[in-house]
Amino acid sequence: MGKKLRAPIKTALQQELEYLLRETGRDEASLLAEVVQEGIHTLFRRCVRDAYIEGRLSRQKAVRLLGGSAVEEIDAAWQAVEADVIWGMKGE
Repeated sequence: MGKKLRAPIKTALQQELEYLLRETGRDEASLLAEVVQEGIHTLFRRCVRDAYIEGRLSRQKAVRLLGGSAVEEIDAAWQAVEADVIWGMKGE
């Protein structure tokens, strides 16, 4: 007696793609092209942000790549983290 074949389990990514296809009514190729473009954009911004925070990228270049308001947000968030660390080290 042979083994019974089971239907493959859909991954969360497959389920998300199917949902997007149904909801947007777009064809898979154009939707995937947009997904790749959005993903590259997101990863690029994350990489630039991390390089700036770690000091591997100048503020001037980060502003050129991300825009002034994005870099100001990064600076403000970093200052808040530093203030929290200092506050925590004081034990207050």
